[in-house]
Amino acid sequence: MLTIRQRDGAFSRRGFLRLGTLAFGGLTLGDLLRSRGAAMPDSGRAKSALLIHLSGGPSHLDMYDMKPLAPIEYRGEFDPIRTNVSGMEICELMPMQAQIADKFAILRGAQIANLHTGNMFYSGYPWQESPRASIPGEARRPAVGSVVSRLRPGRSDVPPYVSIENHPDWERAYYAGVEHEPIRVGGSNPRESLDNMGRHREITLPRLGDRQELLRTLDCARREIELGEAGDSVDGFRRRAFEIIASTHVQTAFDLDQESPETRARYGEGAFRHGPHPGRSLLLARRMLEAGVGVVTVGVHNWDTHRDNFSTLRELIPPLDRALHALITDLDDRGMLDDVVIVMGGEFGRTPRIGDQTPDGRSHWPEAGFLWVAGGGLKTGQVIGATDARGEQIIGNPIGMQSVLATVYRVLGIDPAATIPDHNGRPQFLLDKREPLAALL
Repeated sequence: MLTIRQRDGAFSRRGFLRLGTLAFGGLTLGDLLRSRGAAMPDSGRAKSALLIHLSGGPSHLDMYDMKPLAPIEYRGEFDPIRTNVSGMEICELMPMQAQIADKFAILRGAQIANLHTGNMFYSGYPWQESPRASIPGEARRPAVGSVVSRLRPGRSDVPPYVSIENHPDWERAYYAGVEHEPIRVGGSNPRESLDNMGRHREITLPRLGDRQELLRTLDCARREIELGEAGDSVDGFRRRAFEIIASTHVQTAFDLDQESPETRARYGEGAFRHGPHPGRSLLLARRMLEAGVGVVTVGVHNWDTHRDNFSTLRELIPPLDRALHALITDLDDRGMLDDVVIVMGGEFGRTPRIGDQTPDGRSHWPEAGFLWVAGGGLKTGQVIGATDARGEQIIGNPIGMQSVLATVYRVLGIDPAATIPDHNGRPQFLLDKREPLAALL
């Protein structure tokens, strides 16, 4: 797989070298583009998707499904505040979102997963293997980004799928094909990041050669492309692979220093005790979407609040609030909001009754959670679904992740009833539950 590491707000040259040489499971980027070109011709700009995973399980009761009339041992320390949508209230730590509530919808009573992985969020299917699978792992399903890369590749000079600060095992291409793995920026798995600093195990030392020679060769190739002198020595697909590396369009998209200090301040981009700042990640996501990437995923971590739920949320929520406000207003001001469907959520909610490993801790609560949806031309400014007076049980039918992803696929122009053959050649539906959420359409 490909991982690009951030350095001082930009992205290292080594990452772009890996883009051209170490590639995807032994494939070069030229091979990737060749496969993509055989699958579908280039298309014009299409709608795109941004999936934001709050890894760890964010507390529904302390964010978007507050219960101010519940007993103190349930309602917690935060008060709800009004938004610019009548009847919609959210946590007091999110005053900036309160100003733009008409631009998003809250899905209460969501049931996403019952364990700590992002697989359900990114694919609609849990991590566990099917006992009927003849090949280990065969039951695991491709992530949304890999499906879009395969079925709707888009422009050949822009990566179709970029993953920012995510755990690599939570979004894989599986039987969609290794060429549809994402370009990974950052990553929450230190070992994965360390491994990607070296050569791929399938690239031998003679193939890789001396690092300085590799730099010299790449620089020469870039100059040839700029001068139009690459000629017949590089076929059309390899030329396009080098164009991704050499293109100022792509390099500029990865370079956050291109943004003004004012814009970066609006996102709150900077140091963050809990890991990469969500403002930095969402600003990069906006730049990826603007560059034409079809699917961008972002991981925001450390929402598993068994201990010190309220003190942790006091640190986690305000930066996310600022970053989401900046993202939505940015996309809206640029005329892009209707063209980008955004979904945010975690694995599950938190226990309504307080007091897990510490007096103010909340444990896992897969019975109910929330999802947050914006953009895509969907009906926003509303609350869909509900939980009971203590936030313990769902009222009516639960909102499942597959229904939400069916909505995403519909926005992207992909039929949720489409199939992709698995490793044995058997057609597998993208989703088993293929009806989108009617209330959003």
